[in-house]
Amino acid sequence: MQVLDPVTTRQRLEGWLTQHIPEATDMKVSPVDVDTGGGFSAEIFFVRADYNTPAGPQSKELVVRRQASTYELIKGGDLRLQADMMGAMNKHSDVAVPEFIGMESGSELLGAPFLVMVRIDGEIAKQNPNYNLEGWLVDFTPEQRLQTWTNAIEAFASVHTLDWQDGFTFLNNPARGEPGLDQYLNWLEEWYRWAAQGREQPIADAALDYVLRNRPKKAVTNVLWGDPHSSNVMFKKDGSIAALIDWELAALGPGEIDLAWWLYFDELFSTQFRIPRLPGLPDRKTSIAIYEKAVGRPVEDMEYYDMIAGLRMSIIALRSVDRQIGLGKIKPTNKSVIHNFQTQHLARLLGMEVPELGPDFYEFMSFVIPVKEEEKAEK
Repeated sequence: MQVLDPVTTRQRLEGWLTQHIPEATDMKVSPVDVDTGGGFSAEIFFVRADYNTPAGPQSKELVVRRQASTYELIKGGDLRLQADMMGAMNKHSDVAVPEFIGMESGSELLGAPFLVMVRIDGEIAKQNPNYNLEGWLVDFTPEQRLQTWTNAIEAFASVHTLDWQDGFTFLNNPARGEPGLDQYLNWLEEWYRWAAQGREQPIADAALDYVLRNRPKKAVTNVLWGDPHSSNVMFKKDGSIAALIDWELAALGPGEIDLAWWLYFDELFSTQFRIPRLPGLPDRKTSIAIYEKAVGRPVEDMEYYDMIAGLRMSIIALRSVDRQIGLGKIKPTNKSVIHNFQTQHLARLLGMEVPELGPDFYEFMSFVIPVKEEEKAEK
């Protein structure tokens, strides 16, 4: 990715924003140094745009997100899908997402494609440090925590109530089969084969075989957020929803896919990491009940969708290990491609022998999310 000096970046953004914000003149861009604690798939920086319109002086804090040129976690991932999703959400729904300003598909201006959206004022429940141990959620009462999680579940459930044929047909890829679960599974298999690169992955292979062979005969087709977890929800100070962010995994499929993903992360950052869950946060059964009430139907085949969530995380773990190898931080012989939290989880779901963790895994994790010494001892 081309690295531009700050002056050139500001000048080019000023010209671009003048063209993309209606009736804007006298555009001035200044940098804003903000660390959100997130953002792994593209370079993100923040600016303030001050400009005039016929209505008078205006000011917006903006997020500029450039396409990453580093190791990809997702096969074929790009910013166009996120741009299309935010634009469609702004136009065709009441779902709270950032206001979309525009996207530049070329690399001439900032060295890579980029999109611009209005920055949301809010908080996320961070994964590091873990929200069950530190942060604003710790200061809430149990009742407030329950309401906060309920708000988040209801928010992504509202995405599933949208009609995908009303403004979201760009998610349909007929080359992968019928819209819905069929297309989703074909994409998932493509992603997995690409990540595995022909390497034997006995647990993940078994999981893929399971989801391909046991697909439900009847499955609804919803608009999927794709990446629902607490670090992708911007919360207001009272726990209500400011916006849902990160739409790079948006797709068509049963809403249970999103629900299983939310439940997986909820468990990962408590039970799997051996961290006490904050009182008030709903358990699995309660979370499912909140979701069912929000979408107006019972969920089905959750064990199946749990397997999909586990397989997806196994792919991400595989690519993450390969990335650390590519950066020279861990050795190519590192065994974490199989010996990790995600394959352990899949093995339990499949009734297979659970791989042990070891020094390779903790070395890998030290570059991702630090694991405490007492957790190593327990393993």
